Amino acid sequence: MISAEDPLRDTAAIVTGATSGLGRAVATRLASAHVRVALLGRSERDLEAAAEEVESHQVRGLPLKADLADTASLGELVNRAAAEIGPLSVLVNAAGTDVPGSAEELSLHDWERVLAVNLTAPFALARAAMPHMRKRGSGLIVNISSVAGRRGWANASAYCSTKFALTGLTQSLAAEGREDGIRVCVLYPGAMSTGWGTFDPSQRGTSTGQLSDERESLNPAVVADLIAWMATTPGEPVLNEVTMTPLREGGWP
Repeated sequence: MISAEDPLRDTAAIVTGATSGLGRAVATRLASAHVRVALLGRSERDLEAAAEEVESHQVRGLPLKADLADTASLGELVNRAAAEIGPLSVLVNAAGTDVPGSAEELSLHDWERVLAVNLTAPFALARAAMPHMRKRGSGLIVNISSVAGRRGWANASAYCSTKFALTGLTQSLAAEGREDGIRVCVLYPGAMSTGWGTFDPSQRGTSTGQLSDERESLNPAVVADLIAWMATTPGEPVLNEVTMTPLREGGWP
């Protein structure tokens, strides 16, 4: 059962994209709430650095090198995390990728890789994590979408498609997990100050996804705070969809 005084202590989380940006902010924030964190990413050096940051909060950080496009391996990684640092209380699917270009220019290989990382990987990770959460009687899965999950943009067909589909996946998982206390939420953040992102060329963002005015972007730490708050709140009410925008909107819709 969850302790009312310290609901996440001695539990574990899995965070993808944990070496930078939002994923790293979430991993560090959960560590500050006494959560042991399995960090998934591609760079061993960056994973070690992220794990050290997690462990500065006196909890275990477990670096797990993973290519999320290799979806067949993800279930094994979830089970390893549960065995080494579990029980699992939180899964945050923060990693994402994109291959910009028009639909005519986009190769099927690139299309399939974006779908694998942005959609199939969250499904595979949730599929493996939910039995562990059922045993515990509670859990939180957060799927990071985008404003591109609300509106399609030119030259981002693969990215937008995955983010729209992530909403349907979230709703299905939420319905399946509800009776066992598993909450599933899709989060639509506006532009974040991470230096990466899909952008609408008609707007003021640059080709790196950065905005011309940082006041128009969200600090990843603020988004991480929200996720940590969701993880520590009582089982009801349940947030299934959350949209976050900068105080001063602009640049991206």
